[in-house]
Amino acid sequence: MAKKGSILVCDDEEIMRDVLETILTGAGYKVDLAKTGEEAVEAYEQKNYDVVLMDVSMPGKGGLTALEEIIRMDAEAVVLMITAYATFDTAISAWDKGAAGCIRKPFQNEQILALAARGIKQRRKEEERISLRQAMTRSVKRDAIIGRSEQMESVFRLVERVAPARSTVLVTGESGTGKELVAKSIHESSRSNWKCGSNVDQRSETIQRECGSVKEHYLY
Repeated sequence: MAKKGSILVCDDEEIMRDVLETILTGAGYKVDLAKTGEEAVEAYEQKNYDVVLMDVSMPGKGGLTALEEIIRMDAEAVVLMITAYATFDTAISAWDKGAAGCIRKPFQNEQILALAARGIKQRRKEEERISLRQAMTRSVKRDAIIGRSEQMESVFRLVERVAPARSTVLVTGESGTGKELVAKSIHESSRSNWKCGSNVDQRSETIQRECGSVKEHYLY
């Protein structure tokens, strides 16, 4: 079966590690095991897992401490805490430290699979969001648009959102507010900005027209 994602299971009880490994590998996940918080942190340093399932109460470095260290390494880490003594305070503490959720023992196999699938989905969406934002940040030409205010940051975010779209974008505003610069940024960041050459891709030029002197019916 194709692997659907990578999961790190950390629990000091061997039988619990074996149970979780059986459930998850049977569902198509790639599973690695750790028996202490120290091992979990070391494993995560070597590889960013899609989901971490970690017991709260373990000898040495406890699950909540290991959780904090993993979140410091990867702020978007999806860590699900497992505990036999789930209380409201435990859940709040785990969430405050960055956990994606808490699972109480004993649990149902379906519960583990549902939470793992949800965690994988969350991780994939976050990876896509980060990748898109990085790509847009590389592409959007901010140097021509000066401004660090909250309103200008909102404009930048809007350019990043609409640039990948294939639809027509209408930029409106009063004269002198920078409509041309915004339109150029959208064009330079869009997929349609690239044209295929014989050997390499080339950027297409921005075509500007002064529409003030053009009769209205020619603009549609």
